[in-house]
Amino acid sequence: MKKIFTILGAMAAMIVSAQTNLVTNGGFENGLAPWAAGTGSGYTAPDISSDAHSGSSSASYVATATTGFYQNVPVTGGKTYVISFWYKVSAASGARIWSVYKNAGGTAVYTTADASTDLFRNLNKYLDPAAVWTQVTVEMPAPADATTLDVAFRAYGGKTSFFDDIKAYDKNDMAVADFSKDKYSLVKNTVVKETISFAKDANIQIVNIAGQVVKTANVAAGSALNVSSLAKGVYFVTGSVNGEKVSQKIIKE
Repeated sequence: MKKIFTILGAMAAMIVSAQTNLVTNGGFENGLAPWAAGTGSGYTAPDISSDAHSGSSSASYVATATTGFYQNVPVTGGKTYVISFWYKVSAASGARIWSVYKNAGGTAVYTTADASTDLFRNLNKYLDPAAVWTQVTVEMPAPADATTLDVAFRAYGGKTSFFDDIKAYDKNDMAVADFSKDKYSLVKNTVVKETISFAKDANIQIVNIAGQVVKTANVAAGSALNVSSLAKGVYFVTGSVNGEKVSQKIIKE
């Protein structure tokens, strides 16, 4: 059994590594650079903390005023990009994602006229308070004239916040390890709300985009597995079909 799980774990790592992370040093294992204070005037850089989601470091604030940090990465207009990160925040209204696409002139560009509907601004909402490490995954199509993306976060006065394992990538990268042929299909529904319906008997693992196993189960063809407790985002269901290791991407809505 240990050998089986070792193989599946290695396969999950291979799947996740298929993504090209546009962000450099997303786990803050090499200090802060190239992250920088911003994007507002007077913002200060975060501290490097040993309270980490993975590895040994994260970025943290004990904020006394509105502040934040960011990293600018290249994108291609018209493609859809995903930002994923883990966070903790001590209280309500303590932090938020504050990312935005920019054009060649460095001006913010949106897919809608109302910036508050931009998912990379978390629909203009704060992150929920979280005492344990919590993952957020959002995606947003890049406007045709977008050339870069500010992967940015804000922290607010009187609150303590932590950020770790930040990724930004082309959504299409996820398709590299996706199997679509019927003979390899483990799951019937790849867009999921409450349950996953299975097409094959299998011992499965559900792996998040950080490569962590979040659920395991022994499932039968025609059965359904309740995944309502999983956060919204992209996952992989891994298992074996006809003696072949298989992974299918699912999107939890």
